[in-house]
Amino acid sequence: MDTKNECIDIVKRVYLKDLNWDERKLQKLLFENLDRVIREEELLVIMQSRRWQEEPDLMAIDEKGSLYIFELKAWETQSSNVLQVLRYGQIFGQYDYEQLNNLFSNFSRETLIEAHRKRFPDANICEGDFNKKQHYIVLTNGIDIKTREAILYWKKQGLEIKGWIYRIYQTTSGEIYLEFNTYKTVDDPFEDIEEGYYIVNTNYSNNPLCHKDMLENKKAAAYYHPWKNHVKRLQRGDYVFLYQSGIGIVARGTVKSDLKKSHYPGKPKDIDEEYYVELKSFSEIKKPLTATEIKTITSIDYRFMMTCFSVDRESGNKIWNELTKRI
Repeated sequence: MDTKNECIDIVKRVYLKDLNWDERKLQKLLFENLDRVIREEELLVIMQSRRWQEEPDLMAIDEKGSLYIFELKAWETQSSNVLQVLRYGQIFGQYDYEQLNNLFSNFSRETLIEAHRKRFPDANICEGDFNKKQHYIVLTNGIDIKTREAILYWKKQGLEIKGWIYRIYQTTSGEIYLEFNTYKTVDDPFEDIEEGYYIVNTNYSNNPLCHKDMLENKKAAAYYHPWKNHVKRLQRGDYVFLYQSGIGIVARGTVKSDLKKSHYPGKPKDIDEEYYVELKSFSEIKKPLTATEIKTITSIDYRFMMTCFSVDRESGNKIWNELTKRI
């Protein structure tokens, strides 16, 4: 957008092949930023594809136990794009809980039902409720007409299939931009807010040592992939509120360091599984600010099950000022 001349210029749209990129490179890029790809309050990722295995790129479970099958298609305009995800549906759509749990065990130390209950504490489902319904998501370039037309066709036939569109732009100076939105089942009006105020969960419900470590060492942290990547978005000077599940905001501070890495608390062999930033102007809160009080102050009903999420500047200031009274 040319603000001086009050006009816009159209930026060239390109394919991955124009950049000498292949499907594996884009997949790796997305997996390394999985916290930006899947909204953790909506979906629990249960597997990522492994080399030489007939598996979809991602599979996830929602609050009701429905299975989401994701297939990344960087090879545009191939008629087999949609057929591949349907093939995976034929295979994994028949999996019962035990088979899904076996898949999940390759990526987690918990059982699938344990992880699901932690992620969705109000769901109240049993093992027999898993995988009663499947959703198919095909990630494809916005200018891949053939794949998008095929998705529309199968959708009209009643299949729960959806196109997830990314777009690549190349400027006249040669810069490359990737437009990619987080997958979501419902719209989140707060997803694009990043104004320097963040609420970070202390992980108390999973490991009280994490909570204790954050308070004693004045830091904000997250653990294991993909959750630890949330901390990457915290920059020097950002305001951070530490939230203990079921209790409320128990401490606050501002970021003073760049990203640092350590082992998971209590497990020294889990090297670099903790990402953290140090905090200054750190204060513990004598009377924690509860979720209900935060809603009253900001008029926003936040979902505090997330590892880390941002709040708008106005709400952040209101929370900070209220906490000042409680130090």
